[in-house]
Amino acid sequence: MAVAPSKLLEWPLNRLHCSRVLHSRPYQSCTQALLWNIFRNHVSSAKYYSPLLLFPLLTKRHQLNRNVLRDIIRNYAQSASFAACLNAFTFYFMCIARRINGRFVCSWTPLLSCWLSSQICWWMPPPVLLYFVTGTTHAALESMLRQLNVGLVHSQLGQTFIFMICSLVVLHFQQLRKYSGFWFIKPSALPKDFCDWSLGKRLKHSVNQLGTYLGIGFALDLVNALTQRDLKPLQKLRTTGFLGTYIGIFKLVQCLLLGKVFDLNVTNLVAGFLSGSAYIFLNRLTFMSFAIVIAIQVIWQQFCAGTSGKSQVLELLKSMPLAKLLIPCNLAYLVHIFFYHEKCLNTLAKNFIDCTCDHNGQRLLDLMRLPNVSTIMSTVNKFPIMPFL
Repeated sequence: MAVAPSKLLEWPLNRLHCSRVLHSRPYQSCTQALLWNIFRNHVSSAKYYSPLLLFPLLTKRHQLNRNVLRDIIRNYAQSASFAACLNAFTFYFMCIARRINGRFVCSWTPLLSCWLSSQICWWMPPPVLLYFVTGTTHAALESMLRQLNVGLVHSQLGQTFIFMICSLVVLHFQQLRKYSGFWFIKPSALPKDFCDWSLGKRLKHSVNQLGTYLGIGFALDLVNALTQRDLKPLQKLRTTGFLGTYIGIFKLVQCLLLGKVFDLNVTNLVAGFLSGSAYIFLNRLTFMSFAIVIAIQVIWQQFCAGTSGKSQVLELLKSMPLAKLLIPCNLAYLVHIFFYHEKCLNTLAKNFIDCTCDHNGQRLLDLMRLPNVSTIMSTVNKFPIMPFL
């Protein structure tokens, strides 16, 4: 039977030297291990964040110019670099805490070490900051729901209803052109004389955009199958079904109701809510958690735009760096869950943590999963004890 990772906090494993447990290569001091991790993490992070480079190049291929290309490459490089340094310093601070305390302690292994290293988010540029706070917040929210085992985790109907509400919020402000950030679909603006069109002409106009999203969905399903080296996901085409149904319901509601039952704003509210039922194709808590985070961001954005100069308290609240306060807490919680409650973590968060640290996290977990304490001790005692510098 494998040893639980929490055994690292108990005798005799908690007395193991950091150079024998945390360092990815033997004969490295803690500082040498930091420098090696920074280098290797940049390599692994560059691979992990490659979609961040390739996807915008595909979606913005018609708008590409020198400035757009420079922004895409800069965001890619900065995201990979911040993730690489964050993980490297997390292991470094665990080494420091092990040396100061004389043993591995729960608060620093890895919770506070990750929280401290995550303070580099204060130097993140706005696009990278938004990317990190969105990704870490929805992953932390999902992990917390799973850890607490709330009823919503097991309720497909409940998840679908929440996603529909989030869809209503985001698409409403998107159609009003008050939100331009990421969402699963972005229905095109309707022609001014759309209300005068016949139903047949409306449907023909809507089919064009439906085809576009079916193509995007199939491409994503294909990439997912190739990445996993398994063609079985292509049999279900979940992303294709989700995006096609999502945009299809939205455009169908517009065709049937606009100008005949409701005006444009009300029609878009109804369409945004009903089209959110496409979530049933996904039925994944990850997407619901992500939708909640995006909806909250949209509401907060509108709140900040609408309360300018009204109250000193509101101005103080708006000036708070909430993203920079959230990221360290989110990451510290996620890394803690990764090590002690891995089953509560979704695949996306696991890959982020492990792939941006050159699989050092998984290496440590694999070490703790050896059959017994004696096997772990005999494995690590082969390595020498190295100095800090």
